Amino acid sequence: MIPRGKLYISYADLLTGLYYCLRSGRQKAVQQKDNKLVCLSVRTGFDLVLRALNLPVGSEILVTDINIPDMFRIITAHNLKAVGLPVNKQTLNISAAQMEAAITPNTKAILITHLFGGIMETDEVIAIAKKHNLIIFEDCAQAYAGDIYDGDPASDVVMFSFGFIKTNTAVSGAVIKINNNGLREKVPELNEQYTRQDTSRYFKKLLKVSFVKLLNSKAVYTLFYKAVIGLGKDFEQVLNSFTKGFPGNDIFKQIRYRPCMANELLLQKKLENFRQHSITQRVQLANDVLKDIPDSYKIGSLNKRHTYWVMPVETHDPDGLINYLRSNGFDASQKASSLVKLNTANAIVKPGDLQLDKLVYLPAYPAMSRGERKKLGQLISDFSDGSKR
Repeated sequence: MIPRGKLYISYADLLTGLYYCLRSGRQKAVQQKDNKLVCLSVRTGFDLVLRALNLPVGSEILVTDINIPDMFRIITAHNLKAVGLPVNKQTLNISAAQMEAAITPNTKAILITHLFGGIMETDEVIAIAKKHNLIIFEDCAQAYAGDIYDGDPASDVVMFSFGFIKTNTAVSGAVIKINNNGLREKVPELNEQYTRQDTSRYFKKLLKVSFVKLLNSKAVYTLFYKAVIGLGKDFEQVLNSFTKGFPGNDIFKQIRYRPCMANELLLQKKLENFRQHSITQRVQLANDVLKDIPDSYKIGSLNKRHTYWVMPVETHDPDGLINYLRSNGFDASQKASSLVKLNTANAIVKPGDLQLDKLVYLPAYPAMSRGERKKLGQLISDFSDGSKR
């Protein structure tokens, strides 16, 4: 079985993180550089900025209408209203015209979310936001790509995640880039009021990730899959239990901390030693697999700076495609991401809008051989023409 993805952390890095934990009482905190703040998570950074802004109750934030549930929950908890903007499934962009039409006197900010490793074209959107004096957030949790993109310099706040399954993971942690002068001092001051997360919790996370990394080989992953299925358990639930960053309903009790010093140190090390070649490998994988499949299956094919953190395709029969690919040795899934679509009253879904319920995530596993890449693309093509359903 080809695993569904790669963990972007080495055993050496995991051992280094464990070492940092054991020396936690003898280390100095990482110096925050320029306008970049290290936080526990993107959720933490977003919550901090909203606290600093203290927007009037009922203010509206325009949002890319697909994100993780916690981002929408944070907006609601601040007594603000999220107003969704649909994502085009081919470009992964939001429409500047639709954005401008959605702006009201209550609109105070926009949250732009880059999805799947695609990097949205933001020039028109940001120009409109500036014209209407909106605070601009960029959620780059799925779009870290080293030197390729550091956020639009005109954005007020740019947020990068280095959580468990993210590119260049430090197991947890985030970098929040603050370009807004009015927020540059206030947000770090609020962050300093939080206690540091207990080092033992980070130590346990490192051990858990070390176990999950063992599953990243085809042979071990196949045995694990067969064992879970043989025990009559739901493979998706078992796998997701390892990767969920903040389980439970009370998100604020979990995110309102600073990362422990061991976490900060490992994140600093990962940022300093990031291998840009890993992005190149991932893009090549996607090009090899997707080049011969039907255009109707492709997602983000017109995104000019796609880095394929995950590799979704669209199909009218997700369960059928998943079962077909798994029976042929490829672990496809509908649950490789925790994304949800914002429920908006009277929303009209247009043909080009991205629909999560039709997506299947293909294995984004760069170690796949040429033959395996060709086979995966051919399997999708065979399934699409109905001959293998």
